[in-house]
Amino acid sequence: MPMPILDISLMPRRNRKLLRPLATAATLAAALLVSSCGGGGEGSPGAPAFLASSSLANVCTLDGQQQFVRSLLDETYLWYDEIVPVNGTDYTTVPAYFRALLVRTPDATGQPKDRFSAVLTSESADAQQSVVGDAALGVGVPGRVLAVTGKSVPVAKVVSSPAGRKVGYILFNDHNEGAQDALIGAFESLRAGAVNDLVLDMRYNSGGFLYVAQAAASMVTGPQSEGKVFEQLHYSAKRQADTAASTLVFSSKVQTPETVYARGYPLPQLSLPRLYVLTSSQTCSASESVINSLRGIDVDVVLVGGTTCGKPYGFHRQDNCGLAFFAIEFQGYNAKNFADYTGGIRATCPVADNTNSLLGSTDEPLLAAALHHIDTGSCAAAPPRQSVISQQLPGSAREHVPLTPRQPWYGRLLRQGAR
Repeated sequence: MPMPILDISLMPRRNRKLLRPLATAATLAAALLVSSCGGGGEGSPGAPAFLASSSLANVCTLDGQQQFVRSLLDETYLWYDEIVPVNGTDYTTVPAYFRALLVRTPDATGQPKDRFSAVLTSESADAQQSVVGDAALGVGVPGRVLAVTGKSVPVAKVVSSPAGRKVGYILFNDHNEGAQDALIGAFESLRAGAVNDLVLDMRYNSGGFLYVAQAAASMVTGPQSEGKVFEQLHYSAKRQADTAASTLVFSSKVQTPETVYARGYPLPQLSLPRLYVLTSSQTCSASESVINSLRGIDVDVVLVGGTTCGKPYGFHRQDNCGLAFFAIEFQGYNAKNFADYTGGIRATCPVADNTNSLLGSTDEPLLAAALHHIDTGSCAAAPPRQSVISQQLPGSAREHVPLTPRQPWYGRLLRQGAR
């Protein structure tokens, strides 16, 4: 078996201080045999081999961190074999080096293939994935708020359509840990309210943990979906075993417990043949998984608002030396083997948002359009265009909107250890 070698792009700068992170003299000797440049994929002619990223972790010099990043991408990155050679000595920070390695060639839509991978400080990543552990409360009458459940699911209520149908409304802002508990409480309230339809407001939901999306979609449908494919994760060619082991399915029970509802707890399923989703360009990743997966099992998903962000990709979080790396690892396919929406999922009924309107109010433009479609099966005539989504929110009209929404890269995230 040939000895492992390292990318020469990581070598200069006094031989990277004699490859100080390497644990043994044998490994050091192997690294010094390098004669090819970085980039290229495993198995391609002249392609470099890389040490395991685990053997390079927690070496917090610039050299050590660059070696870790290059090895991590070779192991996990969906497009590892398209990485362009990069000279590490040209970069004085780890984030800049990480970004230089990402594949930016245009995809079918003309956008950079990878516009989502990111690196943050671990502290910032922790803050963005903060736990929201509130459970939904109570059951009420139509028009009355059923649940105020924290940041992830701040509103769940029953409203009446103009024709008198009972419609559940859930404002669902993110897929953070704790969101599943809040959603279960909200769905239990709506099931007790005997709703005829459901409007899931994800216009500000840029994603998060995939298990939360899996539970949300499972609660929209019913027992007839048990065991059907929610999402099949496709990794790179070198990770075929991970692909084979990564089929997520619809289930009537909690599969990934948080703090309130244990594994195996029966999910409150609404058994709906149709779902309305309020969307915008911030509707991304795990939120798009809910839409795509339900369409994959022939649930009629009607989108009202704007085109979604177009991110069928996901990743694990990997931390090293105070930085959290989110490098695209897989693409998620539904039961019909569809995952081609990098240009976003178009709205069935395009409607401009109005930031002066109260979320959950039946005269708010997107919800009003959804209620019209529920009654008539058609899109309402477009109202005069008003203000678009903005962080400058007047008064308390949007008190439950994230004032500093995450960038669309966030989401479709698998928990550590799920690989």
